[in-house]
Amino acid sequence: MTLVHVTRVGFVFMRVFVFWLVVLIFRCAFLGICSNILTTTHNCKMSTRYKLTPYNISLLIYPTVYIGSIPLTLLLKQYNKYIGQVFLVRFLEQYLVSNNGYLWFTTLYWLLVAFSAYLPDTNKDILIFYTKIYLINTIWIVILLEWFFGSPIFERISVIAGATCSIRGIYREYACERSGGVWTDPFDSSSHYTYLISSSLLIWSLLLNHVTWISGYFPNHVIDLENSNRYTVPYSNTTGDTKMDSNRTLRTIIEVIAVLILVMWFISFTITSVFFHTIPEKFVGLLCGLFVPIVLKYIK
Repeated sequence: MTLVHVTRVGFVFMRVFVFWLVVLIFRCAFLGICSNILTTTHNCKMSTRYKLTPYNISLLIYPTVYIGSIPLTLLLKQYNKYIGQVFLVRFLEQYLVSNNGYLWFTTLYWLLVAFSAYLPDTNKDILIFYTKIYLINTIWIVILLEWFFGSPIFERISVIAGATCSIRGIYREYACERSGGVWTDPFDSSSHYTYLISSSLLIWSLLLNHVTWISGYFPNHVIDLENSNRYTVPYSNTTGDTKMDSNRTLRTIIEVIAVLILVMWFISFTITSVFFHTIPEKFVGLLCGLFVPIVLKYIK
């Protein structure tokens, strides 16, 4: 079998993988939104709980930016090689995304869980719930970007699409670079997209669910991730914000820092949307980044 045939077969497998990933994510989203089905008519009805809640809006922002960036990607592609030299881009990449990104996410996530979600009522169910979310997200990121019985999923997609090392017998990017080889990758799924979307939405879920000076800007209610009141803190009755405890100042500082980091992550996401990766590469990253945030309601 020639290299041309291998590459063609690789693209077929890659398309099948992306297709089923799209089906799975949209099926989860559809079931989450259309959970109230009338048994008499079998018509899917959207509950008011799922109509433009703050969290649903945040879920829509990232696909919207992706779609809106496509014309700019095509129009400004001649500047792609220069944007990486801009100070802001280098700063975000070095300190907040690539090198320390998951450390920032982990730190912010557990500080918010501890001070904004758990400590106000010391509810162990909340702690268990958010621990499950963190573990599922971490496992998902690991199998996509780091390891999946050898090469991670994204690297396997690259190899199937025709990625090669200049040194024969090496099929992993890191191993190729450590050996002094050159890794040629025709399809580099956007790990930036995956990390920035999943991390941002999980932090937003905590802020919207437990921080009333944020959720208070939205009408009536805070998002209910679990379709259950035990994880929802109504704006008018949030114990954490009405109780004058010694942790309130520290909690507010943590929440403000989290919002600032989210803003910088969104700037990095927007820059990536316009100047980095191809449109299909970002599409794969988008789907994988939305996976855990969309299936949150199925985590018990």
